[in-house]
Amino acid sequence: MAKDNAQIQRDKRAKEKELLDRIGAEKRTLIVSKALDDALQVLGDRHGFEEWQETVSTFLINLAAAPPVESARFMNMSRPDFEITENQSRQLEEFSKTGVEPVSPSG
Repeated sequence: MAKDNAQIQRDKRAKEKELLDRIGAEKRTLIVSKALDDALQVLGDRHGFEEWQETVSTFLINLAAAPPVESARFMNMSRPDFEITENQSRQLEEFSKTGVEPVSPSG
């Protein structure tokens, strides 16, 4: 017999609680930076998927619950380097003084 949506959600919450208990954590509201929220929004728009925050938080909870040997491979992930141009630096300086985001020439 197929599970109804309510039972699926209860099972999902129970599994999440089990994982949180395993790592000694408690569930709180996920607070993300504006940059991360924007990145998750872009992914959602790009792939037609609206549950990125839930997916990312579940991934992190599972990673924390995993044995160190399994999570170690994520310690050496490449992180792209980027350079801030002189123009971007000036824009950041202006933003830090005024709190107003500069309008780009194309926008």
